[in-house]
Amino acid sequence: MSLEKSYFGITFTIAILLFAIVLSPLLPNLTRGQQQQQLFPFLSPTNTTENQINNDTQNESTTSASGNNNSPSSTNKVVILNFYDNDIGQFTNAKPILDKYGFKGTFFIVCSWASSDNNPSRMNWQQITQLYNEGHDINSHSTSHKVLSKLSADDLDYQVGQSKQCFREHIGAEPTVFSPPHSKGWNNATVIDTIAKYYDLSIGGFVSSPMFLHCYGWKQLQHAPQTDCRTYSDDGELNYANRYDIKESSHNSWDTRYLHDDTQIFEKFVELVNSQTNYNKDGKINAIPIIGYHNIEDDDAITSTHVSLFAAEMKYLHDNGFKVLTMSDLGYDENKNYLYVKNG
Repeated sequence: MSLEKSYFGITFTIAILLFAIVLSPLLPNLTRGQQQQQLFPFLSPTNTTENQINNDTQNESTTSASGNNNSPSSTNKVVILNFYDNDIGQFTNAKPILDKYGFKGTFFIVCSWASSDNNPSRMNWQQITQLYNEGHDINSHSTSHKVLSKLSADDLDYQVGQSKQCFREHIGAEPTVFSPPHSKGWNNATVIDTIAKYYDLSIGGFVSSPMFLHCYGWKQLQHAPQTDCRTYSDDGELNYANRYDIKESSHNSWDTRYLHDDTQIFEKFVELVNSQTNYNKDGKINAIPIIGYHNIEDDDAITSTHVSLFAAEMKYLHDNGFKVLTMSDLGYDENKNYLYVKNG
């Protein structure tokens, strides 16, 4: 290559980069891949992150889901999708994607936030009622999102118990599953005992694996053997996992750890949902990946997941034959002391 051609190529590349830096803020409502296609239509769209994810999804797809995607029977591959804090993006962005595939999510609602008339960033009771009427699972994330382990006995009881009354008044049904705000209090006996007064189950701490329905199988238990989901061990200590400390994986931990790099996050999602195959065999469900989301939005906040990434994840579940369950699909066997999938 001649020196003149080399010089021209370098100059042209610099000019393109400067052009993108200056103009990309003028396209704030587009994803990075969409901005690239708008600014440089002559580039192949296969270079975008979104298309890389879509290609991965198509390459890994082996089975097309059919029928009711919320039925737990006839497949070893299941997942539960939890949504927290009433974020409006769950309704405006996540719900249409869930609807597309017939999936139902579990929405943990903060009662007082839903009652506010001046908070457009949160879902209101009308929207939450619509979710409930369309078959989504609505459960409690407390009355006003306080750290439960720091409250007096009366205030703790109000945050946990009053939220149940709040749901009865607004949607005509009582939640059966609770989730402590900020995921704090799951290892506090006073908090757990209060939750147990009002609810059948509760979400607890975070793990990077599926939730084991018999509450054992984690490395953390190597030095503290646990054989079932009883709340307390024989020596009176809270068990690591139990019916009021159901473990889930935080999607936002990936969003922040990988700086919203959708390709890396998608790989972690695929790895997690497929890890259950080591435990679920012959139609029996022993482990379920439970994934917690907050806002579904393209603002790169620490509590946000990109819309295109969420869409790719749901497409992957659908195309690969996963069944999406809700928290209310889980039951607890009082005699054997373990969790199970109802009608499964």
